[in-house]
Amino acid sequence: MPLFSTSNKRLLLLIGICLCFSLLITAQTNYPTKEGDKVRYEMQIEFRQANLSGICLLNRQNDIVKSSLVNEFGVSLMDFSYNELTKKIKILHLTKKLDRIAVRQLLKHDLPKVLNAMQEGNSSYNNKKYNITYTFSHIKNSEE
Repeated sequence: MPLFSTSNKRLLLLIGICLCFSLLITAQTNYPTKEGDKVRYEMQIEFRQANLSGICLLNRQNDIVKSSLVNEFGVSLMDFSYNELTKKIKILHLTKKLDRIAVRQLLKHDLPKVLNAMQEGNSSYNNKKYNITYTFSHIKNSEE
């Protein structure tokens, strides 16, 4: 004797599909998808010698997402822009201690993957080669 009837299986499948779509819609609202959208994340970057934390601000302008990572004291750690058409990162500013060629290259490699993880609704990205973990959580606006 089957545990579920055919109609119950269909109902469970329909509920599962609805849940998946609702999760996808929720994940998309935490990333700036249209002109003028602004989103904030608490962000932490952990690696061997240091730990950076602060607030990541994302602002969409056409096909460009501009971002700033600001620490708890309001000091800008980095500013960058991401062109979604070309999938390229442009580093606009790095704090003096981070402004090294190797760091710039690493960020240009990792940041598109971090933004992709944000779009997919994930809360972290890990660069396994260099053991760097980017952790982020969406900060809801007062209207949300």
